Amino acid sequence: MLLSDLAELCGVQGSWIGLISDSKGVREERKPKENYVIPEIRITHTSDPVTPSLILITAPAAVGKTTAAHYLSNTLRAPIVDLSTLHVGSNALEGALWKSMSPGKAGHFVEEMKSGRATLIVDALDEAEIRSGQANFQAFLRDVAETASDMSGKPAMITLSRAESARSLTELFKERNLQYSHFEILPFGRAQAETYLDARMVEVYAASGKEAVHRRYLAPYEKARDTLFSLLASVISHGSSDIWEDPSVRDFLGYAPVLDVAAEFLAVDNFTTLHRDFSSSEAAEGTAHWHLVAQVIDHLLVREQDKFVTQFVETMEFESFGDRRLSAALYTPEEQCTRLLDYVENIPTSVELPALLPERLREPYEVAVAAQLVNHPFLRGSQWFNVIFRDYVTARSLASVTTAGDAGASIRNRLLSSEWKHSPMFGYFTHALTRVKGVSVSTCHSELFGALYESFKSMCVAGDTLHFTAGRTGNRLFASYAVSSKPQGEMILTMGPLNFVSYEGSLTLTFPRELSNAEIYEVPEVMLGGEGSSFKFGPSVYVACHDLLVVAKDVQVFGMGDEAEMPVLLNVANLISENVKIRVESAQLHLLCDDLYYPWTQYQKKLNPSKLHSNAREASALYLELRRIVLRFKDAKKGEAALFQPFVDNLIIGENRRARTALDFLQSIGCVEVRNSMYLLDLAEFAKLGISRPQLRELEMSEAVVAVSQRLVEFASRKGK
Repeated sequence: MLLSDLAELCGVQGSWIGLISDSKGVREERKPKENYVIPEIRITHTSDPVTPSLILITAPAAVGKTTAAHYLSNTLRAPIVDLSTLHVGSNALEGALWKSMSPGKAGHFVEEMKSGRATLIVDALDEAEIRSGQANFQAFLRDVAETASDMSGKPAMITLSRAESARSLTELFKERNLQYSHFEILPFGRAQAETYLDARMVEVYAASGKEAVHRRYLAPYEKARDTLFSLLASVISHGSSDIWEDPSVRDFLGYAPVLDVAAEFLAVDNFTTLHRDFSSSEAAEGTAHWHLVAQVIDHLLVREQDKFVTQFVETMEFESFGDRRLSAALYTPEEQCTRLLDYVENIPTSVELPALLPERLREPYEVAVAAQLVNHPFLRGSQWFNVIFRDYVTARSLASVTTAGDAGASIRNRLLSSEWKHSPMFGYFTHALTRVKGVSVSTCHSELFGALYESFKSMCVAGDTLHFTAGRTGNRLFASYAVSSKPQGEMILTMGPLNFVSYEGSLTLTFPRELSNAEIYEVPEVMLGGEGSSFKFGPSVYVACHDLLVVAKDVQVFGMGDEAEMPVLLNVANLISENVKIRVESAQLHLLCDDLYYPWTQYQKKLNPSKLHSNAREASALYLELRRIVLRFKDAKKGEAALFQPFVDNLIIGENRRARTALDFLQSIGCVEVRNSMYLLDLAEFAKLGISRPQLRELEMSEAVVAVSQRLVEFASRKGK
């Protein structure tokens, strides 16, 4: 049903009551709200067959409760008691009516209510809880219940609130056996959203002193709008041909603040240019819509801060001891994120209160924040509204300079635990929130690289492959993520590459569950598994590190049944594991390490350093990089193998200086050339080296391998000069 259907159930006055003052917390909305989109509502509790004394309307933050109150006031010629402007307590409701109407008119109005010929609207119940404190708020609720208990005939009181604050009122009604009906305002459906967005576009254009050109160029505007809706919906769901049929998509796209930001995004002079923007570098990386979603969520956090500050600075405690210059430091988006993680995920992170907040204000501040937090727009009860808000809050907390030390470690540990159900959103939000404008690399702790791997892995569907590369660059680690697909047999990148660099001195990689299609080089420490879990390897993994810590109790190595797939190759200085079980299926596991014990020994393949003459370690490392690159090439036309150039440069090579040296060597001797954005490997020229691709795959030692390794060292030496 619509809100207009609900209005028909209530008492309508023959004329406006007429206020003697509109500064005492009561107002009349005699002018209709322009372009108001009447929302759908859903009943959650009914008093049938008894006529309810009161109607309760709830909705999440920013859904439009106050606008709904405006509409109902105008439709029913009903006064609104606006609790966002009042300090409530015992007799506050009656007092507000008397001061605004005069005692005579107030008495007459109450009698009209009792007989069902007038309606009173009480708005912003949730804000009264912050402004007035718990004791006064409970006293006010008792007055509301007392007034409602005298009603007969039609319901004569409508109260609007966020759901959590309304719970106290419903509990009181149940305790006193008072009849009420409870309705919830629903997010907009498609037609409502389009109407609302059209009106907001007019306002955005007007604010810039421009004509609303979207109405003149309707077809290109609608195409841009629908494309934007599809981009935003793809964040949540890939399943439905009609995105609005998915309830989770409707909850997000039909959320008024989301549409407000969409209006700002769409209010352009040229919609063709806007479509071109959809194909920009960010869109090509698959991140444009995520940046927009991040902007929407940030808008909600700022709005929530403004709402809290407006109420808290009016409390008696703040007026006695506070300084309004503190406002910008109260309930900041970062503080909200920290508190939300503690409230929902039970992740203990210390909250830094504003340094200038007087000691006497700290307890009242904490009480007010506690009342506000349970009504946060990111929540439904004690859980997240959806995973979008969870992952944004988590990513923003980790990106904040106020989250450091033990707090950051606690969040990272949760992300790497088996309890955390990963989604692509965390990876995208981390990329968006830690990226400096104009720079292609985002910055975070290296321990997050494994969580980012899990996040991007969760976006892959059948036929997709996540490619991961990481290596050391100075005193940091560099990582790159990309997703490819083969829709017609030819590989294309559907996401990325997205690049990350670790904080200075942050040099450890942790992978909790699996690792495949990965290239890791020159990393000091890699940890596999956690909490005694099983760890999945393969296919196509190359790890070169100093210390390899295997925490998992079970290591499984898998392939894809494709002989061309790279095996799992671990080139480590130290291997640390205990009581591990190893199972190898459909792929080989090669382990290069000087000191091994059972069960790893049966998988050891050694390149004998003594046979590599001088610079043995460097020669071995360079040869392994050449091997890795060559095995990546796929047969093309007769006598040639090929690889897509951007794929090689960004993912196979990346920041790996040895890999770049090996590729340059292959080009210098005529084995590899670049043609039409492809690297082409001449198989006949490569065969002149005396090394076959099966020998490469098996790490077979031969005189030819020794010779090529030495040539690589000499080439690297000349290149360095």
